[in-house]
Amino acid sequence: MKRWLPLFMLTILAVILASSTGYSQYRPGTHTIGVNATVVTEPVGWGVNYEFGYDDNLGLGLIVRYWSPEDRKAYESTGEASIERETYMAQLQAVYHALPTSAWDPYGGIRLGYSYYGETFTTTGIVVGITQPEAKAESGITLSVVAGMRYYVSEQLSVGAALEYFLFNDENYFENESTTGMMFDLSFTLR
Repeated sequence: MKRWLPLFMLTILAVILASSTGYSQYRPGTHTIGVNATVVTEPVGWGVNYEFGYDDNLGLGLIVRYWSPEDRKAYESTGEASIERETYMAQLQAVYHALPTSAWDPYGGIRLGYSYYGETFTTTGIVVGITQPEAKAESGITLSVVAGMRYYVSEQLSVGAALEYFLFNDENYFENESTTGMMFDLSFTLR
């Protein structure tokens, strides 16, 4: 009985959401803004997204993300060395919405932009044998393909998840040397 109650409640919630969101969908001429988090990369990236419904299937937009400083320390007996890295990324996007008249909105597209990598190396005290490391990443053009799914909870609110594969980017910035990111977003549609 304990296992059936949560399953029953989730089923009821799904039926209510599915029946009340029939009018909620991607629409041409609308402006969608939101916040996002890019995971799988380490550290996690935070950002904002914008999309304009250009026509029935094509959405054009902009994604701006920031990967917070990643601070790594190395200790010696009388001193400390640390390196702090951060990234700013802005990308234009064009995405194709496969089911524009559905509350479930699968999409795929391409993103092109620029990544700026910042790096600061500091030492305190007497540090012997620790030298400044080579620059880990170079700022430059970034290109990625993206595929995702958005669900319209209401006419103005949607949640989504997308898998992004970087075709051209300095993946050496990320600690796990990832070329793939997963982005979750919460977006609001304006008329």
